[in-house]
Amino acid sequence: MLVASVALAGGVWTAVRTGRVQPAGPTPGAYQPAVLPAPKPLGPFSLVDQDGHPFGRERLQGRWSFLFLGYTHCPDICPMTMATLRQVREQLAREPRAADGVQFVFVSVDPQRDTPEQLRGYVAHYGEGFLGVTGGDDQLQALARQLGALYMRAPEAAGGAYAVDHTSTIFLVDPGAGLHALFSAPHEAGVIARAFLELQRKAP
Repeated sequence: MLVASVALAGGVWTAVRTGRVQPAGPTPGAYQPAVLPAPKPLGPFSLVDQDGHPFGRERLQGRWSFLFLGYTHCPDICPMTMATLRQVREQLAREPRAADGVQFVFVSVDPQRDTPEQLRGYVAHYGEGFLGVTGGDDQLQALARQLGALYMRAPEAAGGAYAVDHTSTIFLVDPGAGLHALFSAPHEAGVIARAFLELQRKAP
């Protein structure tokens, strides 16, 4: 079983529970995103993308980014969430310039199996605008802690197979490389797209 969404443990998760995080306004759908009162600046981290290029904080600057933590061997939550994000991108592409520069970043928390080559084939399935990144556990933790995301490798089963429990939240990072909003599961493409357009419109 995969861990349910854990939004900024001890930080934004507490804020959601105590009401300090506000919903994004009148967004129709099953839920509304949690929007931080002020974006939380992300600090340095050092990962590598599916082409072997460095991926750090600087590659979040100047554009909106949807981040999702998972792994390519994930049997259900990851492919469903990635398919939802593909639908989000398709919906944004229908709006003038809404999708310009928006990137969708799949952060693999299973670097033992998810090499850049493995990630390249995985994200290619979802199309333009998708990146796959990973790195050593220290660097993955450097990003995950800032997002409030959790992940943990489960014990190996017979034959060496294993699962990775992980947060299912989608994190929205703004062009200033600040954590701006969180979308918890269950995810709905229409809700996410509409909320993003509203946040994008209100952004300075």
